[in-house]
Amino acid sequence: MNEKGQLHTLEGLAAALMITMTVLVISQSTMMVTPQNELAVNVHLEQLSSDALAVIDTADSGSVEHDLTECVSSWNMMEATYPASSLCDLDDELSYLLPGVLYNIELAYFKDQNLNVKKVIINGPPGENSVVVRRFVTITNETVNDAGGGWNLKEDELRVVEVRMTTWKV
Repeated sequence: MNEKGQLHTLEGLAAALMITMTVLVISQSTMMVTPQNELAVNVHLEQLSSDALAVIDTADSGSVEHDLTECVSSWNMMEATYPASSLCDLDDELSYLLPGVLYNIELAYFKDQNLNVKKVIINGPPGENSVVVRRFVTITNETVNDAGGGWNLKEDELRVVEVRMTTWKV
């Protein structure tokens, strides 16, 4: 009897099993890494977007022409249509702070016990890896009158407006 033939058969079977296991482990580990990588990109984009709104909201008058409260106060109550935008110079400031990033801006506010959500800047449909950041501003009749907006607030009325910005990478 020739035992060398049986030994070569077992070695070939073990080698095939090792190659199959290696390919399986590599393909499974690649799938685990991909979502984590996309999550890191989304977290980074969310932080950049939130920081951009914060900078515009808290900037002094020397660094930006209009802060976020002034831009919201100046809104003429007309919903934007693609690709036009109509919220003072907020579009220019965001384009400068977020290069290579597309965004849409919506304003959400309560009026007569109803939630109203209006689009004010539209740069296209959001991608699948988009993030949404929010910033609240409070407007008064005085800020609206100073900015020339169309909010029609009563003399002593305060309105809290949520600025929603959906951002995505191109």
